[in-house]
Formats: sequence, structure tokens, C-alpha cells
Amino acid sequence: MVQQVLAPAFGTVSQIAYVVEDMDVALKHWIEVVRAGPFFVFEHAQLERQRYRGGTSQAAVTLAVGNSGDTQIELIYCENDAPSVYKEFLDAKRTGVHHVGLMPENFSSACALYESLGYQAAFECSIGGTDLVYFDTVAALGHFTELWDRSDAFIEFQRSVRQAAKDWDGNTPIRKGAV
Repeated sequence: MVQQVLAPAFGTVSQIAYVVEDMDVALKHWIEVVRAGPFFVFEHAQLERQRYRGGTSQAAVTLAVGNSGDTQIELIYCENDAPSVYKEFLDAKRTGVHHVGLMPENFSSACALYESLGYQAAFECSIGGTDLVYFDTVAALGHFTELWDRSDAFIEFQRSVRQAAKDWDGNTPIRKGAV
């Protein structure tokens, strides 16, 4: 096994997120073809304190979260026309990989480093009291990069979704997400 010489500055990529036009079609693919899951669906997810490219926003989304091995898969369905990185993606006639998610050891330092590299904070919000920022890395990578603040609640959420996938017997592939 190859040993990593330097620890990743931003933690390990633990999530790949997709903006989808049809949540049912996307879920069917991930569950039946890839056999990822179970997926926890959060209808009308509560994105608090939203800021899109410096202004306020009221983006409404439905999220579905499940794991494929240790990698979390997030499916995002944009429910309205409020300004957001999701709507921006769709307006550019894009669907598919929207962002990768990381949870750095030091959220503030990681955000400052991304900004020092010239990446703009395109969308900021809080979910369940945990802050997150999407940096516009589209020109460099083809997708956004999302950084999550490290919180006990978010770490537990990640752990519970991963554990559900490990224990999953194929039954109840779509579950209502608990807030």
C-alpha cells in the first residue's frame, strides 16, 4: 500500500454531489445500477443564512444523501429560481457533478487559503447549525468545491449515513431524512 507523505490540507474528499433534473431517475440509477444506498431524502431542505455571490438568497432544494462505499453521494434538485450555485449550474445547461465536499480540520484557515488562491466564495449557508461554503473552482476543476465546518452534528450525520450503507440489505432504499 502506498503511504501518503503529506496529510491532505482540506481533509479527504468524502462527498461527490450532483445537480439533477429528475430526482426519481437519479435515485433509480444510483440504487439499481450502482447499488449505492440507502438514500435519505430531505424535501425542502433547510438552508439557513444563504448568501450567493455576496447577496442574499432563498434557494429551495431537495437533497438525497447516500453512500457508495465510503464516498457520500448527494443528489440535489433545485426547486425554485432563487439565485444559487445550483440554479447557476442549470442555467449553464449543466447537470451532473456539481461539487466535491471536504471537511477540513480548520474551516476558517481552509476558507482563507481558498480565497488566497483566488477562488471566490460563491455560495454560503448553514445546515443544521453547520456552516458550509462553496468555492468557485469551476474554471480549474469543472465543478465547485464545498468546505464544511467541523461540527459534532455533521460528523455524526456523515457517520450515520456511512453506517446505514454498510448495514444495508437492499430493503427500503429511499428513506425520509430526519432533520
